[in-house]
Amino acid sequence: MKRFASVFLSLTLLMSGCASNSPAEEDSTVLTQAEQEEKSSVASAMQEAKYIPGEYTAISQGYGGQVEVKVTVNETTITDVVIIGPQETPEIGGAAIDTLKTDILKGNTADVISGATITSQAVSAALNIALSLARGEEIASTMVQDGEYITRAMGYKDWIYITTTFRDGKIASCVLTSHDETMGIGNYGASRMPERIAAAQSLNVDTVSGATVSSNAVKQAVRLAIKEADGTVSDFETEVAREVVNEKVELHTEVVVVGAGTAGLVLGTKLAEEGVDVLLFEKMEIPGGSMGTTYSGIMNSYSQVTANHALGAEQNSASWNMELLLPIFKNYITPEYDRYDGEQPYQRVMLEAAGEVVDWFRDMGMGFSSMGYFEGGTQYGLTPYLAPGTYNGGAGYGAMYLADRLAKLETPIEYNTEVTELITNDQNEVIGVKAISKNGKEWIVYADAVVLATGGFAENPEMIAQHYPQYAGIDFNANPGSTGDGILMAQEIGAGIETMGRELGAFMSEYGTTYSLAFMHQSTPGILVDTTGYEFANIMSSNHHVLSHALVNPAHGGEFYYVYDEQSAQSTKDYDAYGFSYKSLFDRPSTSHYDTVAEASEALDIPGLQEAIDKNNAAALAGEKNEFGRGNLPYIETRDGIWITRVMPTLYLTTGGLVADTQAHVIDTEGNIIKGLYGVGDVVGSIEEKDGKRYGNGFDQALAYGYVAAEVIIDELKEDIKEE
Repeated sequence: MKRFASVFLSLTLLMSGCASNSPAEEDSTVLTQAEQEEKSSVASAMQEAKYIPGEYTAISQGYGGQVEVKVTVNETTITDVVIIGPQETPEIGGAAIDTLKTDILKGNTADVISGATITSQAVSAALNIALSLARGEEIASTMVQDGEYITRAMGYKDWIYITTTFRDGKIASCVLTSHDETMGIGNYGASRMPERIAAAQSLNVDTVSGATVSSNAVKQAVRLAIKEADGTVSDFETEVAREVVNEKVELHTEVVVVGAGTAGLVLGTKLAEEGVDVLLFEKMEIPGGSMGTTYSGIMNSYSQVTANHALGAEQNSASWNMELLLPIFKNYITPEYDRYDGEQPYQRVMLEAAGEVVDWFRDMGMGFSSMGYFEGGTQYGLTPYLAPGTYNGGAGYGAMYLADRLAKLETPIEYNTEVTELITNDQNEVIGVKAISKNGKEWIVYADAVVLATGGFAENPEMIAQHYPQYAGIDFNANPGSTGDGILMAQEIGAGIETMGRELGAFMSEYGTTYSLAFMHQSTPGILVDTTGYEFANIMSSNHHVLSHALVNPAHGGEFYYVYDEQSAQSTKDYDAYGFSYKSLFDRPSTSHYDTVAEASEALDIPGLQEAIDKNNAAALAGEKNEFGRGNLPYIETRDGIWITRVMPTLYLTTGGLVADTQAHVIDTEGNIIKGLYGVGDVVGSIEEKDGKRYGNGFDQALAYGYVAAEVIIDELKEDIKEE
């Protein structure tokens, strides 16, 4: 500011001196060359000056959280930009941040930002505000106008609509109008955040942990409402006091379950129904873990539910008859990982219990979609899917149902509480846990049995680098609670780990948001191409391991596009076979329609696109099968143009974990059972990989082993009572 003022004063004095002199006097006071250069420089500076030198900061809402932009300027130039977005995805948002900084400094303007990601849009918004401040433009505070405002923001799956009512400059009410978020996850964020914002009169409230994207979408919708009401957003960004509790609790219970995800909820419910005293700890604010993201189908060997439907036909179906399915699984065992000569003991236990879980769910009142194949309707075959069906929230509703059932059984789940340590005795037997709640409440709980159901470690970069170095630095699309806590705590007392470092699977996600498109290869016939136009996967072969190979292969350039025609686009919007929809893709910047292949090729810089489509279509017309022989190749009709969605192969879980036997006992590095400690779900890794097969049925594993572990614990508690 001082430098600008001095330049302006020098120029004023020079100009006034020239104006007071007569021509003769002017001739007698000729400026030196240095003075002329200074005068020219000052005049030029005044003509070009547009900023007040200094550092300016602004904040905008990104995908995972707030994005902060700090811009440093001199009179004419942006000299430095610092973009901070710690909650943006490293590979997408983080990459955008690095690129945008370079573009801004090179172009010296905010106009260079044209990225299609939500992160890019947030950076642009914040940078424009910061530069407005740098130009000396006052951002005045104005009171919101009374009224009701309906606004929307893109959540994880689709638009979230919020109705905000202002009265006398305050938020009189804020309510969820509609949403299509993932049941059991996003619905919590969409429904809880409006009331939270209204109560605090601030957007600076905590997001619902475990539902961050949906929570931030609500914040963005309310932010838009404030703007529509001619208000000042910063007036509603005041700090919010967080509750702090100085309390220490010490108690005893029969069983502590660490983690209220799929396996933890099943195990806790089964124990509670049998009259066992149970306490569950969950470090997120919501139950379910990854359950809401699963497809909701359950293997059901010998279930009565399926027998009642099939009327005898189930006997010949591998989805119902374990003895038919295990030989099929045996074909997928990798010899070097086969420790049991093809016997598959872990999968056998899973399949034996899966049918019991299905019937147990039915008996407690949990619903299933109608099985069978129906014309123009859902086609589930002989596999039970939790109602209302796959990717329609069936598993999410199941998680909420189990949590509600635990409440009815007066079995507490302590949310926002992280278990930090396993308590052991002199014989290294686990006798309890230590935990701390988000509000500071401390827990010491002694128990006869402790069950780890804490999930894997996909959200722990250090553990990924250690155990899966081939994927180091790659962002996973996993439950944020999957940070390996249970594995690390168990290792501290001597537990062993196994099946680490093997190849992981990936599914397709929308670029820029990690919105899961896991079933798009079924709903939307098309091909995947990289930046050169090389086709590396088609509709039937774009399985999880093909995608993970592509992700780490530098030859693909790190950019991927899904190419499909008009017929596929319509199928995408309403996929009858499974009854779910990806219709929100057509409202997102990742998806575009092009009138011709040439137009798309030029716009996206994919030189080999036409060749890839021609090659695919020739093979499709010839009736060729994909490399797995499971179906015909798709034909892409380009007369109505083509649709292209930018996608990203996305890793989603880890499959290595604690060593555990088929009864869920955790085993130490010497091969001995650690008495009092059990593990279920992803904390023990993939049970299929323990048998030598690739991971594939994590949902079934979590359900079945949660159920099995409950039965084992009940029997062992009874045995301990007898011994006493």
